[in-house]
Amino acid sequence: MDPARSKRASVTEPLGVLLASVPKSRPSWLTVVKTTVAATTAWVLARQLGDNVAVLFAPIVAILTLQASVYGSIATGVQLLFANLVGTAVAIGWVKFLGLSWWSLALAAFGALALARRVTNTPLARNQLTIAVLAVIMLAPVAKGYGQWRFIDVAIGSVVGLVVAVVVPERPRMRQACEAISVWAAGCVSVLRDIADELDRRDGTPPLDTRDGHDWIPASRGLTDLSTAAAAEVAAVEETARLNVAAVRLGERVVALHEEQVFLVRISLQIRSVSLAVDRLYDRAGQPPALDRQTLAALLRSIAALLEELLDGKETDDTLLREALTGAVERTHQVFPSAVVVLDSVSLLGRLDQLRQDIGGEDATALIDPDTLPRS
Repeated sequence: MDPARSKRASVTEPLGVLLASVPKSRPSWLTVVKTTVAATTAWVLARQLGDNVAVLFAPIVAILTLQASVYGSIATGVQLLFANLVGTAVAIGWVKFLGLSWWSLALAAFGALALARRVTNTPLARNQLTIAVLAVIMLAPVAKGYGQWRFIDVAIGSVVGLVVAVVVPERPRMRQACEAISVWAAGCVSVLRDIADELDRRDGTPPLDTRDGHDWIPASRGLTDLSTAAAAEVAAVEETARLNVAAVRLGERVVALHEEQVFLVRISLQIRSVSLAVDRLYDRAGQPPALDRQTLAALLRSIAALLEELLDGKETDDTLLREALTGAVERTHQVFPSAVVVLDSVSLLGRLDQLRQDIGGEDATALIDPDTLPRS
């Protein structure tokens, strides 16, 4: 956890986890129906409590509480209850000892904002705590029992929202998450092939202007958007499956989805690094790189094919790719007598080999066994 954030939020786990949670799951049509039922039920129950001067808060809080996931609903409900309990208690004491005037209201607003910043990190809880303080201070003198009724109605709305969320849980959006992962993976393969194709296409053409980039650069940058979209879908699936008894049997699939996301993050970073390095080294004015473009294009296509096989669930064999990388490194060192001159090309080959090893996983081996090297 960021030290700065831990200092600002004095409420610690496990309550602190719920107070700091922002729901990630997207509402579905089922969420809309559940929220409508929860709001109506909360309003009907609040109306049964006699002279309830804050009845409106019951349906509002029910709407705010009910999320697409059980965990998100619990987190939101706890935040609303906590914020309103603290805000109402502070406001009642404030009015009792300081009364209501312009300066006491200003001090209350400043104190509420400072307290909210200290005890929680989510906008929902911060805003609710501040609003609760100001609303109770201003309305308590003219609406008898407003502070107590407000908290009671918040509790009713939170409980109704939680009950509906638990009784009618929603299924994790596995299909959408898998599709997002697949699109991201296909994008990774496509960028590698785009780089190889453009290297072949630009062979013998004039150098690019220093302000221009290769055509593959936008697609390479686009991997960030694909990873963000996939991460959001996976996070929503994980949250929806959490504390959801109806999703217990999906546990292994959710874990596998998360592992695939982590793998693609690593692969995307490597591909972005390779794309930027190739963009800087090739089709530029001056001495060409020691690693010839034909060899590089062939290596990129081999890596793309290896990644595609892995993503399709096939068995992968990187033996030929490993031999090709080893040969490329040996030839690159022979182009110039100085190792410094070929440093960029060797560094690029190192990135390609790291990609090979990431794709190969635990079975992948380094180009050279360290144990076979002479030691001084």
